[in-house]
Amino acid sequence: MSARGNTGPDPAAAPSNGADSSAPAIGVRGLSRSFGPVRALSDVSFDVTSGEITALLGENGAGKSTLLKILAGLQPPSRGTVTVFGEEVTSFSPTAMLDRHGVAIVPQELSLLPDRSVADNVLSGIEPGHRWFPSRRRMVERTRDLLAGLDLRVDPNAPVRSLDLATQQLVVVARSVARGCRVLILDEPTAMLTPAEAERLFSLMDGLKAAGTTMLYVSHRMPEVFRLADRIEVLRDGTHVASWRREDTTPDQAVAAMVGRELGGFSRRAARPVGPADRPALRVRELSGRRHTDISFDLRPGEILGVAGLPDSGRVELLHNIFGGDRGTGGTVELLGEPYLRRDPVASVGRRLAFVPGERRAQGLLTTMSVGENVGALTTRTFSRLGLLRRGAFDRQAAAQAARLRVKTATMGQPITSLSGGNQQKAVLGRWLAIDPGVLILDEPTRGVDVGAKAEIYEQLSALADKGLAILCSSSDLPELLTLTDRIAVLGEGRLVGVVETADATEESLMTLATGAVSPTVRPGPRPHHPKGTPR
Repeated sequence: MSARGNTGPDPAAAPSNGADSSAPAIGVRGLSRSFGPVRALSDVSFDVTSGEITALLGENGAGKSTLLKILAGLQPPSRGTVTVFGEEVTSFSPTAMLDRHGVAIVPQELSLLPDRSVADNVLSGIEPGHRWFPSRRRMVERTRDLLAGLDLRVDPNAPVRSLDLATQQLVVVARSVARGCRVLILDEPTAMLTPAEAERLFSLMDGLKAAGTTMLYVSHRMPEVFRLADRIEVLRDGTHVASWRREDTTPDQAVAAMVGRELGGFSRRAARPVGPADRPALRVRELSGRRHTDISFDLRPGEILGVAGLPDSGRVELLHNIFGGDRGTGGTVELLGEPYLRRDPVASVGRRLAFVPGERRAQGLLTTMSVGENVGALTTRTFSRLGLLRRGAFDRQAAAQAARLRVKTATMGQPITSLSGGNQQKAVLGRWLAIDPGVLILDEPTRGVDVGAKAEIYEQLSALADKGLAILCSSSDLPELLTLTDRIAVLGEGRLVGVVETADATEESLMTLATGAVSPTVRPGPRPHHPKGTPR
């Protein structure tokens, strides 16, 4: 695959500003960054080799985000130096980093104009023609040539809003290449992508590397890191702790460096007794709604039931229907032995049905509030008298809940947005556990969470199930479902196509069911299980 269009800039070309193309693409020396008394980075030094893909690893809170903001020009360091191809960076701004040094970032939150066309987004600020009257024809032609050179089959006139998330990410990459990017930083680019979408991105990265573009790649996913990276750099607690050529280390070594201890591989949840089949905690019968039809299953006390399926399978919409966030079109739900007819989120809290949504920032966090207020948000009525909040009791309960889930925070009063992704997720989980749920629903429970926090969340969920909590867990991460669950319900095109015992399931058997590669009546794996009353 060619990684450049014949009209786009050459990312491998020698810089014209006097920089040394034989020097490391990025050199970091003694870099520190403090926010008041909190030190996010401390004396960090390493090189990013020109023309290679360097993976930057670390738990959430290790300092990766702070380092990326410095390299992208979003904030200056408190101390230390950054060089790009041997030239020291003296002005830290996104414009200076891109225009002078050729460093661009593809952030987790994509900065696109959704109602404008692909061409408008790719060439924004560098439109051909007169400054005030750019040539639309030349914009479309230049964008088409650039996209073709990147092997991207996208209509330059298509509004960005009409594109899937993976294609929007590729548009951001194309925009960076159009501006002469020589160093591309990618921050968790596959966190929201399916495996097939991720492969499209990897193919593009391979082509960019072949064309001479240097990349700094941040990911928590070890298979991706060991498929893509030439070199691996590790941060822990704001310091640089390890550096390897990829072939000189293993995923276990990398994880141990990230968390400061050996975690070992995640093992499957051991078989254990669950509640009686005739008294399920959650009974769903012929439930229909947006993107799902006639779904039936039982969830027993002490059981973790996974929900697998492709992005358009209806699994997320099913969870919202059960919780009452979406209006269903048919079917029934029984919760803790009682019919649950008029479902809505407020009623669900009263019925002890908890829901941790997959879109943490958009749907889970109260972003203007503190850590304590986020954790205790659902218990304000419990700690109120005559309309006044008993602040002391409320704060003590929130602090105890945060401690129970090992939420790492300097104080309960600091903004929730200042925490790492893993600690934000644990805070949201703590909020829902505070209502003492009988059924807990989770969507993407560890999305954007590092391996250390992931291990803690797995441990917490397993312990909750051992105490009798019924858990319904949807995830696009099949290894996660195979680690966490007792059984897995597989959805395909809005219908339940099978329920399998996790002990008998594999990634291949689950994907075979989800994609409809076999009839649901064909057994997926050595010994699938279809409970009585569940569609086969």
